[in-house]
Amino acid sequence: MNFDSAKRAQAGISRRGEVVSLRRWTGGAVAARADVRATVQGYDSTELVTGITAGSRRVIISRLDLEAADFPAPSAKGDRIYLGSSLDIPTHIETVDADRREYQGCYEITTAG
Repeated sequence: MNFDSAKRAQAGISRRGEVVSLRRWTGGAVAARADVRATVQGYDSTELVTGITAGSRRVIISRLDLEAADFPAPSAKGDRIYLGSSLDIPTHIETVDADRREYQGCYEITTAG
């Protein structure tokens, strides 16, 4: 991770992103929670391949924001991201790509639900 690039990516997400709630559940209870800004977008029809279906979303979260919120990073399959203005739309993390945007200090996450 390049710290200067990570700070620029974090600022961009802060400007354009929306608040999401990343939650890790253990034994039926929330073990960790971070309400952070993220960019959220759907996939278009040309991107629908194995593991990515209609209704899947790409969520990009700054590693710096997760660290500041004391969320155990990286997030993992099975964690949930809640969307919407009331953070009441649950999605489940399917994949976490920690390498694609590593230089920018971001995680690219695919969610379903």
